[in-house]
Amino acid sequence: MSAKNDPRENEVSTAAPENDELETSPAAPSNVSTLIRPDWSDVSYYLSMRDGVRLAISIYFPDRIPPAKPAPVVLVQTRYGRAGARHQDSDNPRTLDPWLRAGYVAATVDVRGTTASFGARDCELGPDEQADMDEIIEHLAGLPWSNGKIIATGNSYTANTADLATTRPAPALVGAIPRATDFDSWELFWPGGIPNDSMFREWAASVHDMDFGRSTVVSDSAPNGEEKVLDGHSRIDDIAALFPLIQPVDEDAEYTLVHKALRTREADRRHWKADDYNNILFRDDKAANGHSFFDACAAAHIDEMRREGKPVQYWASWMDANTGDEAINRFRSAPEVPSVTIITANDHGGGVRADPFIPDSRDPLPALDEQHTMRLAFANDVVNGGVPRRLIKYYVLGAGSFREAAIWPPQGVEYAHFNLDRAGTLTRSVPGDGKDTYDVDFTATTGKHNRWYQFSRARYGDRRGHDPKLLTYDTPSFIEDMELAGWPVVVLQMSAATSDPAVFAYLEDVAPDGTVTYITEGQLRAIHRKIADQDALPYDPGPAPHSFKRADALPVVPGEKFSLALKLYSVAALIKKDHRIRLAIGGADIDTFCRLSHAPERFEVYRGGSEMSRLNLPLRPWR
Repeated sequence: MSAKNDPRENEVSTAAPENDELETSPAAPSNVSTLIRPDWSDVSYYLSMRDGVRLAISIYFPDRIPPAKPAPVVLVQTRYGRAGARHQDSDNPRTLDPWLRAGYVAATVDVRGTTASFGARDCELGPDEQADMDEIIEHLAGLPWSNGKIIATGNSYTANTADLATTRPAPALVGAIPRATDFDSWELFWPGGIPNDSMFREWAASVHDMDFGRSTVVSDSAPNGEEKVLDGHSRIDDIAALFPLIQPVDEDAEYTLVHKALRTREADRRHWKADDYNNILFRDDKAANGHSFFDACAAAHIDEMRREGKPVQYWASWMDANTGDEAINRFRSAPEVPSVTIITANDHGGGVRADPFIPDSRDPLPALDEQHTMRLAFANDVVNGGVPRRLIKYYVLGAGSFREAAIWPPQGVEYAHFNLDRAGTLTRSVPGDGKDTYDVDFTATTGKHNRWYQFSRARYGDRRGHDPKLLTYDTPSFIEDMELAGWPVVVLQMSAATSDPAVFAYLEDVAPDGTVTYITEGQLRAIHRKIADQDALPYDPGPAPHSFKRADALPVVPGEKFSLALKLYSVAALIKKDHRIRLAIGGADIDTFCRLSHAPERFEVYRGGSEMSRLNLPLRPWR
């Protein structure tokens, strides 16, 4: 999936490129104290934004002193504490060590309203935070030791800031390397229009505490290792123990400034909470704080992204929420943008493999050293004015290897249509008329270590014990090895007993010995089933598109037949000879998604007829 299989990547130096032609600008503030701790940054200070809000910035030099020659800057903007973004002397995939060894200067920033920075935070990645990026990039480009060229990078939230930076009018930004982004935040927190409560509420509570300097730690002084609640908002003496979540700037040795930032967090307006989004049903709904998550993601700024045309090396995973699908959507929606899109089967951090076909193999692919080499090679190329070739490098589940494609689905992939038939089968022939009745089992689950639990490695195990809770249909055994690559699409002619059903669809591999392996999934709240005009959507989401807008909602009349089409998340997998593919349909994933109705639910799924219920699979022979 990555450049590990591309010999051209190995020919690019990972040393920082030289650049002498740019003039330097005024230095960062010099009235700072010496380092208080050796693991702190080399220089740290407050930078005032256009509205007077001060942001905390840390600078790390390659040899702990400003470079003799102006150097490029790698920028990480975080809401989790800028010191924690450093990962010094670590094998963490996010470590900045390789950048520093290669001669880059690293800058980490606490975005407004978080940790050591000042300002309010009434939403995530709001308009003010996005506008701050322009000033941060311009500032870093003008420092005496900077060659005026900035690479934005990060993982997860910091990847979102890097991705959004590519939509901004910031000439000094020459490229970005976002990893595990939420390209469309709606699709992370409300996939298919169904609240992803397991992810959203836990995360929202965690970041709320961070922004007020609160954390629960195991006390070193307690006799039995009891937990201690640190509260930097209320107690200035607690702040020192909050490192690396909170690091004061160099001039703030007594923590008075950072304490003020925490105490005045809600001076102008209150901090957002998860409950602000309780009544969100549609993508265009505004929360109680006046914002929507969609406005805070790169997908809402496709026109600006295409205008700026910043090269990206874009990392994602088939097994990390829907990041693989989102990476494909970005690649297809911005055809003018030089993009090397790399899709692995690694966990959210990129350090552990999570291929469900090879569950005992935890070593990441590409290996960590290779990941760092690829990122530096890309950065050096764009810093020197290179324009990367548009390419998708993707891991194939079950094969343990990567392939390349210039388009998605890849060249040679064709959809094979399988119709739902009697006795739980899928057939290429025209089935007879009939229907299957399914009483939704609300205990059905994909567990608490699935793709949506981004704090842990996804692992599904053998699904054969779970499938009896679902409505299943199997293809015949495959007569040769096939590559599944693209979006599987499910079309159902069905009825429901309630007015607000949710449909969950899973694609699984059934081995000759009966082992059932998870491949991918999709879900859709039935009120969102209207097929949208793709040209009217903000970006290209692939087949069976839905707008999720309030005006496009279609009511469900209990007992009345309707048609529902949903794409499953894009994936690549090797389907071996003599294996079958299973479609499993449910109405709940209780450990992950909010239950929409507490009334009993019954699906009637119709077979045959003029508009057949079917599964469309993107396939090509494995070569």
